[in-house]
Amino acid sequence: MFDLGDLTWNKEIELMCPNNSIGTVDLFMVSHHGFDASNSPTLVHALRPKVTIMNNGARKIGSPAVLKTIQASPGLQAAYQLHWPENAPGDNPLDEFIANLESSQDGKWIKISAERNGRFTVFNARTGTSNSYK
Repeated sequence: MFDLGDLTWNKEIELMCPNNSIGTVDLFMVSHHGFDASNSPTLVHALRPKVTIMNNGARKIGSPAVLKTIQASPGLQAAYQLHWPENAPGDNPLDEFIANLESSQDGKWIKISAERNGRFTVFNARTGTSNSYK
């Protein structure tokens, strides 16, 4: 899992240029709640995450530009979000990958469980479903 917190584009690009000093990752915690001052295409596409998790709110970021960058990332198998962001209604993943849909007050969560062999499972509390990734 790779988590950069609120690192911004200028520092992200330093990690990727002239060479990718991180490599690829299986799971990427989308930076800065999906704010477009972070999550540069240079970083996200070079990481080639299999799965992303966005810790956003309904009205707390989840910018359209970042959602598009994630969806275009090479090798992406799934993009999960805590909330359906109101500012990007046309750019969200399928509902099955979102823990809290529009106007939801339930406070559902996403849980990741990792195994020693590298396999990890993502559980969506709203849907009650799990998906495993190698």
